[in-house]
Amino acid sequence: MELTMDKIIKKAVEFKPLTYMANHLIGHYVTIFMIHRPLSKESNYQGLNPQLLDECLTYAKQAGFAFASIDEIFHNALNGIKAERPTLCFTIDDGFEDQLTELVPILLKHNAKPTLYVLVDFVDNLNWPWDYKLIYLINKTKTTELKFTHNNQTFNFNLSTPAEKITSRRALVKYMKYLPQSDFKLLMDEIIQKLEVTLPTQIPEPYVAANWDDLREYEKRGLRIGSHACSHRVFNSLSLNEVNEELIRAKNRLSAELQSPSNIFCYPSGTTLDYSSAHEPLLKELGYSAAVSATPGNTNYELIKNDPYNIKRHSFPNSLDRFVRYASWFEAVRSKLK
Repeated sequence: MELTMDKIIKKAVEFKPLTYMANHLIGHYVTIFMIHRPLSKESNYQGLNPQLLDECLTYAKQAGFAFASIDEIFHNALNGIKAERPTLCFTIDDGFEDQLTELVPILLKHNAKPTLYVLVDFVDNLNWPWDYKLIYLINKTKTTELKFTHNNQTFNFNLSTPAEKITSRRALVKYMKYLPQSDFKLLMDEIIQKLEVTLPTQIPEPYVAANWDDLREYEKRGLRIGSHACSHRVFNSLSLNEVNEELIRAKNRLSAELQSPSNIFCYPSGTTLDYSSAHEPLLKELGYSAAVSATPGNTNYELIKNDPYNIKRHSFPNSLDRFVRYASWFEAVRSKLK
């Protein structure tokens, strides 16, 4: 049904008189896309096909969309600059090497003005994202189930097939992401023991981070780079002091290594359950003008100006039809009605 709806909407927005009238009535909106990994070489998570990204960007240019960086969008919103056309913005989360080598070049080729949000502990090779550690552990284990008791709850995850591993890992991440630091570390240690897989001392090849030299080179080519904090732990699982420490450390590292880091922050994970209004003053104090979330939907300059620390983003879709839908006036109206 969703697939059929995508095709219907694509046909509607490609009818130029209707799109012209709709854009005139609702005003020029902004669609911000959130991109994660390219296609997985081990087929253990859903990634973005670089060819699809290229196809979508080609379509967007032919359809007359404007491209803007997240910093440009906020500057225009704050200063009351009117958009001449519906605008698309592209952000990439985490800072993996393959994001830099497989996805960023395509975005730069189309002058799409992307921003890459990096985890500085990851780029510094101090640690790698805990949720990707779970991907590695569950993918490598020979056991067919994971059983444990935590906080008086008994968990039993099926690991018997690749599909079951993905389902179980997603459920495990959903549970673990909100645990306090002490509980989280103990449970992670227990899971490693039960899965009988040793985490390597060096980050394994499919999970390698971008390095500072390459980030500086891509910054010269037009990539903006911003803070995604340090550890990828969601803010609502940390104390305010722990959050502040991550924010300060990440900002200092970016300022030390790069010429012009983005002034817009990106919440780890970023759903409405992952952060709260208590974190906004911390961002303001460090000079961040705004922050992007993972709440889906289109937005506009007025919404961004009035609520700058809760900017919506769409996850980049897995088809051209869905991309057209997310970027359309239809989705802009739908987002307003939510």
